[in-house]
Amino acid sequence: MTLLAFEHVRKSYWRGRHEVVVLDDVSFELDSAELAAVFGRRASGKTTLLRVAAGIEAPDGGRVLFDGQDARSRRTPRLAGIHERIGWVGRHRPFSSGLRMLHHVALPLLGRVDAREAERRATRALKQVGAGDFANARWHELSDAERMLVTIAHAIVRDPALLLADDPTSGLGLEERETVLALLRSIAEERGMAVLTTVPEVPDMLRSHRVMSLGDGELIQPAPRAPGGVIAFPPRRERA
Repeated sequence: MTLLAFEHVRKSYWRGRHEVVVLDDVSFELDSAELAAVFGRRASGKTTLLRVAAGIEAPDGGRVLFDGQDARSRRTPRLAGIHERIGWVGRHRPFSSGLRMLHHVALPLLGRVDAREAERRATRALKQVGAGDFANARWHELSDAERMLVTIAHAIVRDPALLLADDPTSGLGLEERETVLALLRSIAEERGMAVLTTVPEVPDMLRSHRVMSLGDGELIQPAPRAPGGVIAFPPRRERA
């Protein structure tokens, strides 16, 4: 089932009198239980793509559909600008460095369930991402890879339908990147979430069900896999 759809989305910014087009006629669909990866170099627009998908930023043109509804017509509550059924994985610190990670992960549940239930769900989320041993740790005591696992637990504790991850492997070692990407794939397959992640390295795309490339505002989706499993990208379209 299609959960997220971009229909001819356009997004640009102005630098003085110059318009910088970040997303140019971008269209794609993302299904439940699917992990899709978007590769692009720094400043290629990957984060903007995710922010538009999350509803943090509105497109200048086209439509973003979430579960069949136009994102601009949603009237459901939001958390920090993000739709409640969307989880966000970014590189952010807890608002208090003294918080135990159990309480950090439980924060999105406050006001929705009582404290005991919030801790129970946070404990479950930490265990599901392989970070159960970090429940009593503080942020400064964790490695970058351990912080990313906790951040993913924080994002999935509300059981969102869509998980958006902004370069979650950036700065990690090869083995650590593999752990994070394998976790995102298992979240998609075992929990039925749609997962859209951006990646800074081409090899990081290989764990995904589908790969896309973003550059010069264009989102390029691969043709079906060629014999031998090689991913064949279609030629870039020429600009008028």
